[in-house]
Amino acid sequence: MALLEVSDPALEKLVALDALPERVAGGLRFAEGPLWRGDHLLFSDIHAGRMARLRPTAEGPELTTFSRGPSNGATLDKKGRILLAEHQGRKVSVVSERGERTTLIERFEGRRLNSPNDIIVRSDGTIYFTDPPYGIQWSAAGAKRPDNWWEIPMEGKEQPCNGVYRLTVDGKLELLVADFGLPNGLAFSPDEKTLYVDDSGRSHIRAFGVRPDGTLDEGRILLDMSSPDPNVADGMKVDLDGNIFCTGPGGIWVCTMEGRLLGRIILPELPANLAWAEDGSVLYVTARTSVYRLPTRTKGALLV
Repeated sequence: MALLEVSDPALEKLVALDALPERVAGGLRFAEGPLWRGDHLLFSDIHAGRMARLRPTAEGPELTTFSRGPSNGATLDKKGRILLAEHQGRKVSVVSERGERTTLIERFEGRRLNSPNDIIVRSDGTIYFTDPPYGIQWSAAGAKRPDNWWEIPMEGKEQPCNGVYRLTVDGKLELLVADFGLPNGLAFSPDEKTLYVDDSGRSHIRAFGVRPDGTLDEGRILLDMSSPDPNVADGMKVDLDGNIFCTGPGGIWVCTMEGRLLGRIILPELPANLAWAEDGSVLYVTARTSVYRLPTRTKGALLV
């Protein structure tokens, strides 16, 4: 049963106190990167090395493999193509309807990317993605990395920073922010005037003003997510009113666009990422070995 930890009564306007998450898939090997597409959910089953497809049917959920290979965050571009952040593959790919992958970008200034983690597309077609080094310093399921491991020199890391990038519609890759510890989830505000990016290493969400040309201002810390509970700041989505839903320590953290914490949604397993689905009022949450379906009282953009 979902448990709301209410910090502000406004949370109950977004999620009912008695909302029940439905476990619609299980037996996974670290579920991540959910993306609702038409009548089905695509998501990454990381340690199984695949992108899976979950299709609701009258007989129950149907789970199949859509594409083989390393995967993490996913989104759709303005042509409806699937874009995939391949953290172990260390690149951004385009996935065809048959599950075949074509490399879109894998180097910046001649050097290999670290390991693209999450990815979104602006309404003008510009692609934004985060690039922490998880795929370089690969950890088996359940293995613990040392504190501040991302600051320790690692073999194979070619980029001097763990950055946030944008790929313009004419194919130019630009480094936008270079001072993150572990940049992870990212999302635009509904008007696209603000880009939110969370830092898994420093346990906070940062908000950046987006200039008309798509570059970012210096940014600010929007929400401190420090907590003794397990898990890190990870996947993030925004509803149509600008409220932010971010997976993190203990569950899903919910805050306003001003950074006021409304509370947390606690699920049976620690969540990694989430996606708006169906009519836009349902969240599908990837959580370790499972995928959960959670109805809400708000709506988000379906394809981001």
